[in-house]
Amino acid sequence: MRKTVVIYILCMIGTILAEAQNDYSSVLKNIETNNIELQTLRAELQAQQIENNAANNLENLSVEGSYSWGNKPQMGPKKTLSVAQPFDFPTVYAMRGKLMKMTNSNLELHYSAERLNILLEAKKLCVEITYYNSLIQLYNQRLDAAKTIADNYSKKMEAGKANILEVNKAELNLATLQSEHDKAVAERQNLLVALAAMNGGKTVAITNVGYEKVSLPTDFETWYKEVENKNPVLLHAQSLVDVNKQQLKLTKNQWLPQLHVGYVNETVVDESFQGVAVGLSLPLWNNSSKVKQSKAQLLTSETMLDGTRNECYNTYKTLYNQSLTLQQNADKLAATLSRCNSEALLQKALDAGEISLLEYLLEIEFYQQAAINTLAAQRDAQMALAELFAMDL
Repeated sequence: MRKTVVIYILCMIGTILAEAQNDYSSVLKNIETNNIELQTLRAELQAQQIENNAANNLENLSVEGSYSWGNKPQMGPKKTLSVAQPFDFPTVYAMRGKLMKMTNSNLELHYSAERLNILLEAKKLCVEITYYNSLIQLYNQRLDAAKTIADNYSKKMEAGKANILEVNKAELNLATLQSEHDKAVAERQNLLVALAAMNGGKTVAITNVGYEKVSLPTDFETWYKEVENKNPVLLHAQSLVDVNKQQLKLTKNQWLPQLHVGYVNETVVDESFQGVAVGLSLPLWNNSSKVKQSKAQLLTSETMLDGTRNECYNTYKTLYNQSLTLQQNADKLAATLSRCNSEALLQKALDAGEISLLEYLLEIEFYQQAAINTLAAQRDAQMALAELFAMDL
């Protein structure tokens, strides 16, 4: 019995802290491909871009015809046919084409931001599943030890070296551990179902135990400038300002008249007239309100950009400080758990009869809870780190 608990717990510490293979890239790649929400967003993006591209096409050709008769029989019918094509000035088409490209780019950035949110949610599920993998491994090792103790005390009672109270304590300890183990297995299964749902209903396997060491940037300000330049949320907000600036330029240029060029044919009895028709459409009444609206939209987007910048900076600063603190706490707990392990001494004391089984189980429970706290601290640190480095997804 001497080798049971000590060996299991020491193996647990070494395995959980050393087996750090949490590369979730393949899982996240599959989710990016299979996720129904992302597929829908991508289809909506493509449809919107097609609609935007059509906005710079020429307006529809206008065809009109008429058949008139005079008030005297000898006059004969009058027939007219006109075909007209309206179009804007070339500068308007050029500016609208630029606006179209900027709008499409803005839509891509919006999609990127939504993609980031979905993949971050998936990675957090992976981190949580890894925590339960580690927790279940701990319970499995503790269960093996508890079964050995329960079996040994049953044999001792048969040999007259233990009483029923000690056997009951050992059995209750085993039942409690089994209950905690089963609860952890159920929680992990729920998380795996949620992850499969994000993967389009396809099952995902997460076998990782423990987490790899992630190095935080030494200088937050320098690191944040790099993040700011690739943050799709910020880029989307900046792009929206650029789109509204271009929209304002386009609206101002729409003061220019719209041209109409076409063909006209008129026939009266035996006479026929045909030629070219040219016309202008002057935007005298409604364009001033459009300019005001464009200016208001630009001001709104600039205000939103300032707010988004401040919010992103404060969020990342908080995440950085939180990650640093949580990582330090997790490292301290792991180091203390490994250094201050007295289980070998407890095992010797139990075998020598210096402590009771109850005292031994209470002390072992203390170390088990310390191990669980360490796993939870590592998980919390990884959750914060996942958000901090979400731009790398």
